[in-house]
Amino acid sequence: MIRICIAAVAALALAACSKAPEDTTARYTLGGGVGSITVQAAANGDARVESGQQVLVRNGGTEYLVLTDSKGKFAAKVPDFIAVMGEMMREGGMKPTGLGPQSDYELIKKGTETVAGIAGDVWNVRAKPAKDAKAGPPTETIEAVVSSDPALAGIGKALSMQTRLGTAGMQQVQGGQGNLEKRVEEMLDKGMVLRFGDALKLDKIEKAPIDAKTFALPAVIDKTALKARLTAERDRARAASVSPGAVPVDPAAPPVKSVPAPTTKTQ
Repeated sequence: MIRICIAAVAALALAACSKAPEDTTARYTLGGGVGSITVQAAANGDARVESGQQVLVRNGGTEYLVLTDSKGKFAAKVPDFIAVMGEMMREGGMKPTGLGPQSDYELIKKGTETVAGIAGDVWNVRAKPAKDAKAGPPTETIEAVVSSDPALAGIGKALSMQTRLGTAGMQQVQGGQGNLEKRVEEMLDKGMVLRFGDALKLDKIEKAPIDAKTFALPAVIDKTALKARLTAERDRARAASVSPGAVPVDPAAPPVKSVPAPTTKTQ
C-alpha cells in the first residue's frame, strides 16, 4: 500500500512538472544574410513557415502552399501542388535525369553545439569510405545541429514542411530519392534544426501566444483549378517573354519559386 501511494505521488509530481505544448516562433537567418525564415508553431498543431514569397501553412492537420499569381492570392494542398508540378514538367517535355551511380552514405553523431542558447547534437551525413584501400577519404559532408527537446518538436515539424517540398521537387527532377537525400531526411527528422551547414542558422526563439489568424488561408482551390491557374500563368509569362528585349522563358518550366537545395562542405 505504501509503495502504491509513493508511486501515485511520483506520478502526480511528474505530471505537474511537465509542460503543455506552447505557441512558439523561431526566426532563422539564411547563409550570407540573403534572407530569413520565420517558423510559427501553435500548440494545437497549426503551423506557418514564411521565407520571402514562399509561405507554407498547416491548418487542421493539412498542409498548404500559399501562392500568388496575376489574379491574386490562393492556396493549394501541398500534395496537389507536387502532383501538378510533375505533370507540367512531363507535358513540357522534361524527363527525369535519373539517379545514376550513387555512393552509400552514413549518418554520424559528432558531438554537441549550442545555437542561440539552445543545445543540440551535431550530425554529419557523409559518403561511406570506399572499399578500395587506395581510395582517398570521403570529402562530401552535410552537417546539421538538431535539438531533440520535445518542447521544440512543433517547430521541427513545421520546418520539415519546407524540407519535404524541396525534396519532392528534387525527386521530380531526378526521378526518385537518392541515397544522399534519404540520409539527410533521416537527419532532419531527429528534431528541431538549429543550424543546417552554412545555409541556415537559428537566430532566436520566442514562446508567446500566436494569433489564430496567422494560420488562416486565402481561397483554397483543388488540383484541377490549380493546374489551370499555373498553366495560365506560365503561358502569360511565355507570351511576355517574346516581347523585344525580354528573356525567353523555358516552356517546360512551371512558374514556381524553387526551394534552396542543401549545401555541402568539404573537409
